[in-house]
Amino acid sequence: MGQRHQAFLIAKIIPHGDTDAKYRCVAAMHHQWCFGSLPLHATRRLLTLLKKPEHATIVIEELRTLDGKYGRWGVSPKMPPIPCPFSSFLMLSAFNFDLGDDPEETYQGSYFDPLNCNMGSSEGDNNDGITVVDITDPRNPAYCFAFPKRSPLTATQYIRGYYPVPTPGEENDNMLPEEVVLDAVVGLEGERLVTLRMLAEAWPAEYHKRYKRDVEKPNSKPDPGAVPAASQIPPLSELALKPTVVHALETGDTKDIEQLMWLPGKAQTMIEILKSYEPLSDLGVSLLAQAIDHLSPENVDLSSLSLSTPQIVALLTNVPNVQILDLSHNRLVTADAVHIILKSTPTLRRLVLLDTSVTDEALSSLLRDHPKLFFNLEALTHSLLLNNSTSKYSNSFAIIADGITGASIPFFTSSFIIQALTDYLHACLHSSFFSSDLKSSVPQIILSSTVRKVTETWATRTVPMIASSSLDSAINGEGWIFGLNEDGSYGFIEAKPGDINAFGSTSASGSGGQKNSSCVERVLDLEDFLTEIEIQGRPPAPASAVEGLCALLNKLKGGPSDKESVWGRPSFKLMTMPEANQFIRIVNCETRSYANNSVDKESESHH
Repeated sequence: MGQRHQAFLIAKIIPHGDTDAKYRCVAAMHHQWCFGSLPLHATRRLLTLLKKPEHATIVIEELRTLDGKYGRWGVSPKMPPIPCPFSSFLMLSAFNFDLGDDPEETYQGSYFDPLNCNMGSSEGDNNDGITVVDITDPRNPAYCFAFPKRSPLTATQYIRGYYPVPTPGEENDNMLPEEVVLDAVVGLEGERLVTLRMLAEAWPAEYHKRYKRDVEKPNSKPDPGAVPAASQIPPLSELALKPTVVHALETGDTKDIEQLMWLPGKAQTMIEILKSYEPLSDLGVSLLAQAIDHLSPENVDLSSLSLSTPQIVALLTNVPNVQILDLSHNRLVTADAVHIILKSTPTLRRLVLLDTSVTDEALSSLLRDHPKLFFNLEALTHSLLLNNSTSKYSNSFAIIADGITGASIPFFTSSFIIQALTDYLHACLHSSFFSSDLKSSVPQIILSSTVRKVTETWATRTVPMIASSSLDSAINGEGWIFGLNEDGSYGFIEAKPGDINAFGSTSASGSGGQKNSSCVERVLDLEDFLTEIEIQGRPPAPASAVEGLCALLNKLKGGPSDKESVWGRPSFKLMTMPEANQFIRIVNCETRSYANNSVDKESESHH
């Protein structure tokens, strides 16, 4: 049952033993109910996310790590099932959730699942076509729709297969209003299209014969193919400036350089030239500081610069209000460096650490042993937080629905929690929230996003990490849990430290466990929770944001004039201690059951 659709991400990757990049699939997913206008809207959401510079950087890094390691489709060595977890997560998010301004406009996927990227485009359970997106250059992606093994379709061609141009006076109960159809099509106007040649390169056995037949047709138009790769030749501005920089660094005479820095674009060009120096001398650092001063002082990009920890700290000392710092592609950056930088830069809100010497284990230890270092940080991008299947870290805050599904993050600010809960409770206003699969994905999608500016929408949000779906540390007393039951009972729960089984386990029906045993330290309402995390040392969130969340929560409680449920949903109410204990035990029971099933499935896959 359903209207089944698959989506794929393809990219040009250098195959194992080769030197020329070829298209192949790097991510795949199944959607149980996606047809008509839905794939168009999902693709629009995905392209918007991919183009965001913060996301494009991560996608490019994921693709870079694949070059030379794996064979083409069907050729060994095979890729892991999900080689690009962040790119895959963006696709899953775009196809399964959209937070509308009106709660009833919030989009929810009915059933979805990541698939093995080594599959063919025609191997899924499909009756409503596929979506293919080229992410070779995520800043300039391409898309197409298709029915497996057939030629690519534009947005118009795909949707008109469901909703033909209406005849005047025609009435059809199965038709979408024409303005809705046109709105879906307009959303993809101007975007590049994935071509048949790209599909034939990614899945030769499925599309090459059709591609060869089409290109041999009389009067056939040439296939434009992929977007040209960015030129590796430095721009003329860099070529002209480089001798001056070299002379300045060799002689110590920086007077000419300092005067050039005032010219448009020269500061950024200066930084690009300095990236070629390993290590960067103190004089080079001085020039770098001047270049940064001419750019945005709040957003400091030190990626690919060979800087030591003292040099980084010295640079940041001269940037009093730095909020975003990128230290990617610098192997001199270690966990100790991160510790020092966070301690000396309290204004920092986002830190990017791609391809550094900070290991997953070292960062996990830093998060666990020095949580206060992260009390001001709203976003952290590092491999530890970009792979849900391998990420292991202590919980700081988790959202769990019905004791079954949820997500966990290793640090948070008050502003972040207000934003996340505002988005989550806004989704709760959807009339089908408590009777759908919306609860299964929304905690992870929301906790993976960061605080938005007033001018930002949900569609243009930043996703710096993937929240973990593991709830083990949360139920074992690490951090806080926002728990929500189907009956509307909720609470900010602090579980007791230690193994929950020491307090007695229980089944979903409530049987079992030790009599009068408690695995919950306390249950707080919103106001008390915000007071508590402020006492711990976190800066308070803006009053206007807190007021907005309180108003939303009161609406879900039913409000003073309505003691009944809102639009058929249960009225929210604070959990009692017994309810919180039962909630945590159910989470424990479900978590262990899921873990055992996962082990069984993995064991079966090896036989």
